[in-house]
Amino acid sequence: MKKLAVLSLLVMIVLNSCGTAAFTGRQQLLVYSDESVSALSEESYAEFLKTAVISGDKQHTEMVRSVGEKMVTALTSYLVGIGQQDYLSGLNWEFRLVKDPSVNAFCLPNGKIVLFEGILQFADNPNHLAIVIGHEMGHAVARHGNERMSQQALLQSAGQIATQVFSQTKYGQNAQTVELFAQAFAFGSNVGVVLPFSRKHEYEADRIGLYIMALAGYDIYQTPLFWEKMMGDQKSSSFDFLSTHPSDVKRIAAISESLDEAAKYYRDPEFK
Repeated sequence: MKKLAVLSLLVMIVLNSCGTAAFTGRQQLLVYSDESVSALSEESYAEFLKTAVISGDKQHTEMVRSVGEKMVTALTSYLVGIGQQDYLSGLNWEFRLVKDPSVNAFCLPNGKIVLFEGILQFADNPNHLAIVIGHEMGHAVARHGNERMSQQALLQSAGQIATQVFSQTKYGQNAQTVELFAQAFAFGSNVGVVLPFSRKHEYEADRIGLYIMALAGYDIYQTPLFWEKMMGDQKSSSFDFLSTHPSDVKRIAAISESLDEAAKYYRDPEFK
């Protein structure tokens, strides 16, 4: 009876925590409030800054800031203009360049975007920076962080219930067998739910990034060539079964297919 009550509670949480992603309209499970996710992000960002070395490259630091702010202005204007400013809730945009040779960038759920100096060897002009920053902004405005946290919380609760139920069957009388079941459930959830969802987030962030680029007036048609440049001769295979990111080939194909739709977001007819 207790397990049934917990299961009913989980169902109620799911039914009352539905949202939609910005631009794409995809249905989402969002258990946490924008405010709580933003507060957690602020804590993580403060911890990161304690050890990060801020870049002394003033020229590229200014370029990152300028491109980022231009894209934020364009995104904000668009969402406010169509009455969807709620998607900006909890986002306190900030752009940082850190001294690190890694080819990397990340965005916290509250809009804190960090680029590593190593990525400048590929993103060496404002348009290429816009590709990287647009992708990261896509994650934030689509609330992927909240969605991932919500998904993990739900799967953890479901796993606990499933393990308890299994332990009461004739197959679950041995503690080792119960442990093996719990591990199998966790692995199955990861491969069947978490990894495909992570790849879906990457595709969606690429797509939304193109929309934001267009709104800000950047050349979206450089994007496939940029990713080709990033790949170099080390193209990952089409096998992405255990990868959180889509394979490079699939990613470029998806981006290319999204260009015409993204072009509709240009405000200046010259770019269409």
